[in-house]
Amino acid sequence: MSIKNKIGLGMIALFILVTTIGNFLDGFWHGITFISVVAWIVIAFELSSSGK
Repeated sequence: MSIKNKIGLGMIALFILVTTIGNFLDGFWHGITFISVVAWIVIAFELSSSGK
């Protein structure tokens, strides 16, 4: 399995996890999880682009 596929699966798993957590949390914590997802996606793109 390539690194890009692992990053993709990781993002999907994290998105599902954060979405599930987000259903139980509101306001401040929901914002924290959203920022975490955005940061993770940016890092994933950086890794995938530098891996080429």
